[in-house]
Amino acid sequence: MELREELRRIILGKLKEKQDPLDGFYASEATKEAIMAVMVSGRHLLLEGPPGTGKTTLAKILANQLPAMQVFTGCRYNCDPKVPQCPDCLNHRTGPGTVTIPGRERFIRVQGSPELMPEDLLGDIDPVVAMQCGINDPRAFTPGKIQRANRKILFIDELNRVPERTQNTLIEVLEEKATTIAGFDINVPVDTIVIATQNPQEFAGVDKISETLGDRFERVRIGYPSTDQEIAILRRYARRLKDVHLEDGLIPEVVRISQDTRSMEDFSRPASVRASIATFEQAQAIALLKGRDAVKHEDIESAARISLEGRTEIAASSQYYEMPSALFDEIVRKNRA
Repeated sequence: MELREELRRIILGKLKEKQDPLDGFYASEATKEAIMAVMVSGRHLLLEGPPGTGKTTLAKILANQLPAMQVFTGCRYNCDPKVPQCPDCLNHRTGPGTVTIPGRERFIRVQGSPELMPEDLLGDIDPVVAMQCGINDPRAFTPGKIQRANRKILFIDELNRVPERTQNTLIEVLEEKATTIAGFDINVPVDTIVIATQNPQEFAGVDKISETLGDRFERVRIGYPSTDQEIAILRRYARRLKDVHLEDGLIPEVVRISQDTRSMEDFSRPASVRASIATFEQAQAIALLKGRDAVKHEDIESAARISLEGRTEIAASSQYYEMPSALFDEIVRKNRA
């Protein structure tokens, strides 16, 4: 069964049972519906939004729901044993048995950066094996992330930080569901769903995705979570330290501090959800350092200053540009409750 069909059945099956297929991912119902529509239709997905809005979490949630799969022992391309198609299997260089890959491992991550080369995605020649077996022997080729994503989700984080030349290596697999191994004249089928992310253009170090590549994706924009959703994220994902208690009534204060930065023109880069998580966890650490077993408002304020200073940028037009600590103090004082 193709990966597309597996995901389609999982999502529709969950909905039929009145369950949330994206449980653990916090966004508007319209956003979640758009994402599920892309997955059910079998299309590739491009998520656009600021850092810390759960884009990686979403991809992992989908992978975690996939069933385990079988591959031949030693197959480097994750062939389906019922339909072996790769050079390893066709040349009988795999073991006689099979191994089981859990659903949570049906996930290949690629971190986008200007240094990412086409060979990182498409694979390259292993010079040692090439000297032993010959440069035209398929064994000399080391599969890249794309081939290893066969029958898995290929997650590419910050695709718009990847050079255009490297971006274009994806076009063949997105269009034809195959890759050509240069020098061997071998087409290797790749059954994958690509989930990519991009940060908004105003973030440093990003560029545009080429029009040719972007046309192969369905784009869904993700915004910051609501107050209630961000509180739920902290309760679900933030760590609670041993021997210290943080009352649920204090969690909204943590969230309000981060959310205030998102509505103020003083910030060119506001605090992400990760800043809220960091404040939540560091407030507990500060309480422990002071010899207390419960978090107080002052601990949250101290933790928030640390989190904001490392995760935000003050706009050049702001009166606080030269004294960011005064702005952080103002936000903290405003949220004392």
